[in-house]
Amino acid sequence: MKAIIVGCGIAGPAMALALQKVGVQAVIYEARETADDTQGAFLGISPNGLNILKEYVALDELLTDYTPGKIRFFNARNKSIGVIDNAEQMSRYGSETIQVKRGLLNGALRRAAQQAGIPIEFGKRLVSIGQREVTVTVSFADGSVVEGDLLIGCDGIHSAVRRAIFPEAPGPEYTGLLSTGGFTRLEDFSHPSDAIRMTFGERGFFGYAVSKSGEIWWFNNIAQKTAPLRHELDQSELTDLKKRLTALHRNDPEPIVSIIEQAHSIEIYPIYDIPFLDQWHQGRICLIGDAAHATAPHIGQGASLALEDTLVLAQCIRDCTDLHAAFSRFQSLRQERVQAIIKQARKVGDTKTVPNRFQQFFRDLLLPIFVKLEARKMDWVYGYRVDWHRKLI
Repeated sequence: MKAIIVGCGIAGPAMALALQKVGVQAVIYEARETADDTQGAFLGISPNGLNILKEYVALDELLTDYTPGKIRFFNARNKSIGVIDNAEQMSRYGSETIQVKRGLLNGALRRAAQQAGIPIEFGKRLVSIGQREVTVTVSFADGSVVEGDLLIGCDGIHSAVRRAIFPEAPGPEYTGLLSTGGFTRLEDFSHPSDAIRMTFGERGFFGYAVSKSGEIWWFNNIAQKTAPLRHELDQSELTDLKKRLTALHRNDPEPIVSIIEQAHSIEIYPIYDIPFLDQWHQGRICLIGDAAHATAPHIGQGASLALEDTLVLAQCIRDCTDLHAAFSRFQSLRQERVQAIIKQARKVGDTKTVPNRFQQFFRDLLLPIFVKLEARKMDWVYGYRVDWHRKLI
């Protein structure tokens, strides 16, 4: 079989490599004109995702630069109010949570696909999809048309594949939080951190860590009723954003304001999720990753869930009698898990909004207990494994 994969982010190359395991040839089509591994901020990959990622790339390629997954929480007065310690993850799950630059992860997976002989074509913006009994056809904006036996939509939260096959389905839902993030270097903060430092600031939530290379990776979350229409900022807009962020955090512990003021780049992105999509597949087309079940980033599961999807879907295609059975089995195996994680991420995100002083008092009092309870609950998330050698039917 020949597979058409739309999207060359994290899920696309991983999906193509997984399909290669079951003898399905794939070609990846990406809307961007070229690969650019300098764009984007950073993300967390937890043990469940890393244990899948090991199937596709050597983790040493990612560990050239990273920040740890351990988290320390502070309030606006710089008081420690909780810790999430990952010390036992390696022994329990075989991997330990890390934060990596999105571009580094994208690049590693793309190169692994290319080295495996998987073609990647850029400048392919999807326009329409057609299906016949045994084939699927995709038309692109440049006038080209391709045909395959199946199509897998790996094109993210604003998926063109999803819009094409389910035009009436609910789209991404803005969660009410705006996130910004970037990279900074400060002379006094150049030694790698042992943890991410997250502060419930007076007027916004701020997190940062120093990477292995001595660079500060940071983000903040701001409650905002509406999402901005544009995410790309010119120089004047970048200056205005810095002023807004420094004003928000002017009363919060240093070096938060210095990190913002000295940032050499800032990304801005509204936080969306897809609370529920009833159907992930139609005919010979299937959605995976954020295209099917986008989750907010607050518990660091977006990339890991997409990686899980790739191996499970390949297993379903290998073991089921036809594509419809494979796609149905895939959704049945995955939907309950991802829906629970989406709800959990939204719940955590809601704690980042700025409460009144009365609510702050109880948050600071109860957060250590809440953090311990949530850490115990994460065992079912981090301990997830795909038994590749087990036959599904």
